[in-house]
Amino acid sequence: MRNASLKLFLSTLGIVFLSEMGDKTQITTMLLAGAKPLYVIYVALGSAMALICTSFIEVLIGSHIVARYLKPATIKVASGFAFLILGLLLILGVIGADEINTLKGSIL
Repeated sequence: MRNASLKLFLSTLGIVFLSEMGDKTQITTMLLAGAKPLYVIYVALGSAMALICTSFIEVLIGSHIVARYLKPATIKVASGFAFLILGLLLILGVIGADEINTLKGSIL
């Protein structure tokens, strides 16, 4: 594996791993595993297959559609603005409050 490919692989692995750790999907997976402790291997396999499938679809869409029409610099700026807007909406409580309350209710 070339140095640039290894660097891209490791940065993708690190970013996706860190962003998925606190994601609501992972919390749901933990709740499913907790509800069925004898079947954790099936929960783990189902969760892993779902993440592989969604990531594969995202890569296909990104490489065949998004990359065809947008330059990398445009994608970088647009994703930065989207991140800031979503962060502000979460901080202001415009979005996300119902999901947090639902998760609190299902955990308790």
